Amino acid sequence: MGTSSASAKPAANGGLEPLFRPQSIAVVGASANPKSQGYEFVQGLVEIGFPGPIHPVNPKLDELLGHKAYPRLEAIPGPVDFVISAVPASATLELLEGAKAKGVKLIHLFTARFSETGRDAATQLERELKRRVKEAGIRVIGPNCMGLYYPKAKITFDPELPAEPGDVGFLTQSGSHGFRLVTRGKPRGLRFSKVISYGNALDLDEADFLDHFAEDPDTSVIAAYVEGIRDGRRFFSALRRAVARKPVIVLKGGRSAAGHAAASSHTAALAGQMKMWRAAVRQAGAIEVRTIDELVDMVVAFKYVGPAAGNRVAVLGGAGGETVESADLCNEAGLELPLPPEELREQLRETVPHAWDWVGNPVDASILAWGRRSEAFEVMAMMAASPAYDAIIANLRGIEDALGREDGETVFRDYMERVKRLARESGKAAVFVLGEPRSNEEWRWKGAIRVSEELAAAGVAAYPDMDRATRAMGRYLRDLARRRGGGSSGGRRHR
Repeated sequence: MGTSSASAKPAANGGLEPLFRPQSIAVVGASANPKSQGYEFVQGLVEIGFPGPIHPVNPKLDELLGHKAYPRLEAIPGPVDFVISAVPASATLELLEGAKAKGVKLIHLFTARFSETGRDAATQLERELKRRVKEAGIRVIGPNCMGLYYPKAKITFDPELPAEPGDVGFLTQSGSHGFRLVTRGKPRGLRFSKVISYGNALDLDEADFLDHFAEDPDTSVIAAYVEGIRDGRRFFSALRRAVARKPVIVLKGGRSAAGHAAASSHTAALAGQMKMWRAAVRQAGAIEVRTIDELVDMVVAFKYVGPAAGNRVAVLGGAGGETVESADLCNEAGLELPLPPEELREQLRETVPHAWDWVGNPVDASILAWGRRSEAFEVMAMMAASPAYDAIIANLRGIEDALGREDGETVFRDYMERVKRLARESGKAAVFVLGEPRSNEEWRWKGAIRVSEELAAAGVAAYPDMDRATRAMGRYLRDLARRRGGGSSGGRRHR
């Protein structure tokens, strides 16, 4: 893996943050075509409310979306801090000369068709661009990437992304994964400090962005999608530093021969040997996942699951075979399922006298008159309060059924308040399984979506099925144990 000497140098005056807070932005290659990226970059900045001057650059335009257009960078009056390039690759060397003349500090090269094409001429052009960038002292994100989404600073690469900021940082070689993490995370309550799509990493690379997020006071959880790394030693040093400060979840692209080939054509990255990669990631203490959904699941866990002293879990919900499946999934995820202790059974005897001696772990909801959910919520609350358990997993699938009753809205509101109160007041790690809104009945699937959105707004860790919930809980609790100095799971391999 080669070394990126330019990226080894931090930006002056406090790292990368000054680069990410420009006073003015120019979009070179701006377009009046609403379907073009040159239009959407300007539209996104306008709609999110970027407070400084926005300068569209295109010799064929007089203005765009209410902003005066200029034929070239040098024609813009006053300073330009940040340039977004949507011009063809053949025009990037000329763009760089204009950026030097304007004292530009950061260029985002959305422009693609460089070394990722595998063509000699395109690779040579990227090398020449890299040489001139280094000489000019200008920092570059890209090429072949979506760039910077920084809602707090009112910068976005897409007008449809949420305007409100959060505290999840995401560095990604793939622009589409940037969209996917933000859009899939949104209905589950996730918001982002920054998403940085960096493509071929001609200059700034994964190690730079890990170091940035590790120091960023607005970021509490770091997610990463990496296809290849420029400097392995430097990357893993940055990964260890980041993990020492914050949870880091990593999705590696190019894990198979087919994926390796796709990664090489995608961002010109060299996918590393997976055994070495996994050993290094584990040694650093980061969490490796296999899919974008697992990445979302783990970020949700670190954001909302809550504290836990161990891995003893109480599971409530489901019936018959579903509880057996839940027990298997918990076991495979490395979670312990202690039976209710004697003191808890005495409480159960008073609360559910008809079923107290049937209650196990997982709790079969069918024995608790689950149609009158108040009884099940009481059992859930007692188990959450018991010192026998460190965490709870509650299966709430079908909670929207309450809306089908005559007094549906009142009952539904009572159920939802109980769930939110339990998540808020249990003082323990808590995960809720909602199920997917799959139904031909409009009121039912709309109710399922309503449950998901309301719990997300309340900061509740919700998952679409027990498999994903147990996987996330198991990994999350093992990471808590590692951070407490409790070590790993004794070498046992969990899913």
